[in-house]
Amino acid sequence: MNTKLQELKWKLYKYKYKHLLVWGLKNGFIKLYDDNLIDKLRNIYYGGIPASILLLSDGMSNGYCYDRALLMSKAFLDDEDDVQLVYATIDSLKLNPQFAGKDDPLFADHCIVERITKDGEHLIYDTSSGFVYDKRLYWLMEHPKIRKINKKSSIIEFVKSDEYYHPEDIKRDKYATPLILPMIEMTYGRPTEMYSHIGIELLQREVEHFKKVINYDDVYKEIDDDMKRLGLKR
Repeated sequence: MNTKLQELKWKLYKYKYKHLLVWGLKNGFIKLYDDNLIDKLRNIYYGGIPASILLLSDGMSNGYCYDRALLMSKAFLDDEDDVQLVYATIDSLKLNPQFAGKDDPLFADHCIVERITKDGEHLIYDTSSGFVYDKRLYWLMEHPKIRKINKKSSIIEFVKSDEYYHPEDIKRDKYATPLILPMIEMTYGRPTEMYSHIGIELLQREVEHFKKVINYDDVYKEIDDDMKRLGLKR
């Protein structure tokens, strides 16, 4: 059962986080994903869907930090910059009354991407929130207690061995797109889907771009014809 002290800690956390978020956005210490990053993510696939779509979609990212942080890290593996996956307990999970009393010792565990640019910038990519943070500000907001770090060399070795991280093969994954893309399109404009809001609309742009790349209408028709031939659709 939640105690009054737990509820107070959670309210204080949310108050502090909100104000630091607004301050960080106004002063350039928190940013949205930029076009250069999104362009790199277009060529990284997971289950036939480009990371540029998955990571711009809150519904496809929030709550899947281990997988999505790994996807994000792939965008920096060919750069001169250093990158690592950081596994840590964070306040937004640890203090959340929703998780109070959890038996799982890793209930507040989270995975983020730390990128150290060749200019010495330390940036944090949190795929659950969809923001890029100055590391100092992120630490002030979330007080991460680090459990484990996977360095760039380890990420490269893992990606090479993992069957799910492969170049797009539309023949192999063609049935995924007509199922997943409409689900994503239904989320446009929802409060949590900031990358689909009017004036931003990066999620819509990436979905339309991908549809052109794979000739989506032809793929959809091929699948429709396959289902009719198998008697699964009239």
